[in-house]
Amino acid sequence: MTARHLIAATLGFVLCAPVAWAQPGAALDRLWAALEIPKALDIMRDEGLDMAEEVAVQYLGNTASDLWVRDITAIYEPETMAQVMRDGFSADLDGAEMEPLLDFFTSERGTQIITLEMTARRAFLDPDTEAAARDLIAAGDADPELLDLVDRFITVNDLVDYNTSGAMNTNVAFLKGLSQSEVFLMTEQEILDQVWNDAEGNRAETEDWLRAFLYTAYSPLDPEDLRAYIAFSESRPGQRLNRALFAGFGEMYNQQYHALGLAVARQLAGQDL
Repeated sequence: MTARHLIAATLGFVLCAPVAWAQPGAALDRLWAALEIPKALDIMRDEGLDMAEEVAVQYLGNTASDLWVRDITAIYEPETMAQVMRDGFSADLDGAEMEPLLDFFTSERGTQIITLEMTARRAFLDPDTEAAARDLIAAGDADPELLDLVDRFITVNDLVDYNTSGAMNTNVAFLKGLSQSEVFLMTEQEILDQVWNDAEGNRAETEDWLRAFLYTAYSPLDPEDLRAYIAFSESRPGQRLNRALFAGFGEMYNQQYHALGLAVARQLAGQDL
């Protein structure tokens, strides 16, 4: 069981209805919109629903009941996803300089970058598209200049470490929920051991996915724009935003994966826990 990559950096990660936010603020609202986080959450919901189908096959033999459907619908309820993410994001970003963030992401360059990231993330919902991007890099056919810039972007934003850590946390959350079933009883130490045993493989998988995704996203971008993006990411505001995005999405994923594990346990027990 591996978590979908958090891939924050400055990637905007749909709500059709307005939400009453816990921490309103004009600057935060503008940044939320500029990063296209509502669209990203919509994509993440589709990823989550696809993964839930895989989980049902793996753990339940695809014999999920109406209770499973209700649980999954609740886990990936759009307003809940947005509220959890927004709370974590705004709390971590509290006191940060907003003007540099807004200046960059409301600019023509910033808008193009977010659009490209969102387009690539949506495209990667298709397994064939993702596989083709991975194969391109594995075969050594990627543009070396662009790949070097992608690798620099990954390093500047600590994306491998952030995403590997995030995947481990969500796997722990899932297994803690799953262990409520007698079929998968585990102690906390057994859960941690299992997750750590998978850590090296998860890290390699994370790095491959990041390079394929970001190469796909930034292929249409002028190299100078990508260099400017890297420079912004190295700045204090850029680093602060990256951390806040991971904080918000990380909390959302942790809650979702724990709830998903509990949903499997409920199915296996045939009753509410």
